[in-house]
Amino acid sequence: MKQLRGVIFDLDGTLVSSSLDFAAIKREIGCPSGADVLTFLESLPAEQQQEAMAIIHRHELQDAQRCEWIPGARAFVDTCLEHGMPMAIVTRNSCQSSRLKIERNAIPIERVITRENSRPKPDPSALLVIARDFALPTQAILMVGDYRYDLEAGRNANMQACLVNYTRLPDYSHLADYAFPDFQSLHEAMFGFQ
Repeated sequence: MKQLRGVIFDLDGTLVSSSLDFAAIKREIGCPSGADVLTFLESLPAEQQQEAMAIIHRHELQDAQRCEWIPGARAFVDTCLEHGMPMAIVTRNSCQSSRLKIERNAIPIERVITRENSRPKPDPSALLVIARDFALPTQAILMVGDYRYDLEAGRNANMQACLVNYTRLPDYSHLADYAFPDFQSLHEAMFGFQ
């Protein structure tokens, strides 16, 4: 991991806790249980799309009021800062709910790309923009996340993909270049004991 010189994080379930109930959201907007919410939204007529987006937005804002740092994430971000590593957040959340989560937890990462700014993960567009901003080759950037879309986005951008925060390895863990059950383990692997 010593070759890594920049980090991109997912937000929900990676840096901060999330209590979003995707099953409830899908029921409310009429999304099939096996479908991706944002992909389903794109298939709706404009008026229905606005109504569904308002429901999703309400859930996201409620979630933003309760989120907290994931254990060990703050220490890892602080160590990245100490090492002068550029960092960014790429999330499928809205800009407003993301800003609330970042402000609520005083997350010291300024570069944030939300679903309003770019195609959502697993599309690699946002990650590639950040690599250009960082002036780093994609292979020198670690994409850290807790879900399949994060790992797929990392792979699609030719970055190292890192899975964190799991109690049992999920069925998509094969998409990860690195897998750590918590941030403490990732911290030790990347920076050693501190």
